[in-house]
Amino acid sequence: MTEHPDRGRESGESSRRPTDRVLLGIVAVLVVAAVAVTAVVWRAGSGSDVAGPSSSSSQSSAMASAAASLDPTGILIVGRDYQLQSGSTDEAVKTAFGKAMQLAIDISPSDLGYPWIDPSTGGVVVSAATAHGRALLEGTSFGVPVRIRDVAHSVTELRKILDGATRLNAQGVTDAILIYETGPDYRDNRAWITIARFSRPLLDELARRFPPDALIVVIDPTRYPLNEAATS
Repeated sequence: MTEHPDRGRESGESSRRPTDRVLLGIVAVLVVAAVAVTAVVWRAGSGSDVAGPSSSSSQSSAMASAAASLDPTGILIVGRDYQLQSGSTDEAVKTAFGKAMQLAIDISPSDLGYPWIDPSTGGVVVSAATAHGRALLEGTSFGVPVRIRDVAHSVTELRKILDGATRLNAQGVTDAILIYETGPDYRDNRAWITIARFSRPLLDELARRFPPDALIVVIDPTRYPLNEAATS
């Protein structure tokens, strides 16, 4: 029996078609899978990128709230979590600190600065603003070892600064209404002023009126709900 040439080719082509279809199907599946994997990887990468900066941003915010920076005016600027003072559970240390505070405030405020309890050592640090102040501290028994540091400003000077800062709003100083808390900064022996938000005019005026190295400005917008019109 003679085989028809065309029928042989047709038979061969028919036998190859299922194989071709299978191969094309496999390729299509692989392409779809590759696209799906790429999409998943892209989403995961995008999610990491979004979460990364967000986490970093929150960490940066937390760090910024406690960090300190020196303003161009020379005033130290800190966040609301900056530790201005520390305490102690040691009765002897608390007694020594109380004695140092009495000396600085009541006995010789023009010769001494503010004392401080150093959290890294738990010890009392006392401040001498003059040679007479140092001699006074060296001749005083505090009951525990103390470290004497030399400071540029006495309690008397810092009190005058704090008193002056509370009068700025009444004097019409720009943004002085932002000042809502003042006190002594025991850690750095400075006059501490808390404001509701950063204000360049106010910082410049503070530096013009008072020694910049005697000031520490805490920026804390969370503790006093000032009228929006007053802080805009």
